[in-house]
Amino acid sequence: MPIDYSHEGTHRPSPDVHTFLGRPGPARSARTLTDYLAPRPAPAAPTRPAGARPGPAPRSPGSRPPAGPVRKPPVQQAPPVQPTPVHEAPPVAEAVVGAPRPSERRTVLDEDHPSVTLWASERSGGTVHAVLTWQPRLSAAGVRLSTDVHLGCLWELRDGPAGIVQELGGTFSAPGFGSRQVLRLGPRSEEAGEELLLDLRHVDVLRRMVLFATGRRGAPDWASLQAILSLRLPTGERLETALEPPGSPAASCAVVSVHNVGGDLVLRRELEYLDGPQRAVAEAYGWDLDFDAEGTVPRVATR
Repeated sequence: MPIDYSHEGTHRPSPDVHTFLGRPGPARSARTLTDYLAPRPAPAAPTRPAGARPGPAPRSPGSRPPAGPVRKPPVQQAPPVQPTPVHEAPPVAEAVVGAPRPSERRTVLDEDHPSVTLWASERSGGTVHAVLTWQPRLSAAGVRLSTDVHLGCLWELRDGPAGIVQELGGTFSAPGFGSRQVLRLGPRSEEAGEELLLDLRHVDVLRRMVLFATGRRGAPDWASLQAILSLRLPTGERLETALEPPGSPAASCAVVSVHNVGGDLVLRRELEYLDGPQRAVAEAYGWDLDFDAEGTVPRVATR
């Protein structure tokens, strides 16, 4: 049936639709021109099979069930943060420009600073070198002459025995035997002087000792000798005492005393001149030794 296009408000199909509908062939659409001019009816609702329960009515978009109280999971608190202990670095000792090393340090024992202590906690062994030196005597031709000054040592042990170490009389070492000898006297020379060794490994047996200088032919010329007693410690540090000349002639001089005080060694400058030989030094410092008639060598090496 021909379609009337004369009605007002009716839309005419576009020329493309006419061409598409009039095109022959299997690709032609089954729709008619009326389908293009009128909307397609809505599809029918699906039928529910017999015996099926009706489903829940669809909810309107805006209706929702009342929300219950929302339970939040318990928040686990983190354990308290333990502060990391801060270890402060020890202060760095500033290097003093020009400061002498321990091996170059020199301490003078005089009236203002007469004593030095070697602490037991700071000494782990080693040897103290006590060296007596003096100015050489030269002849008019420049030949070195012999001098009359000698180094000796009075010693006393903590358990009572006492004695003397000196070249005169041949008592070169004591007390003890073999490698355990505390004191050893070295050879004497005009160039190097005379040396006495104190072994700190066995020094605990000592109670006290006195280092002295003396002459064999009467009173030495102390002013011209300009003698110095040096004590070189295991660290290399040196202690020095100058034998300043006395006001009157003196045959002997008690230079330095060493005392064992609770394991610590106290070195004290004495510089006491005595008008007498070794016996005078022993009596002045409380040594009860039986000397010979000249008062230079004990009759018994050890009391």
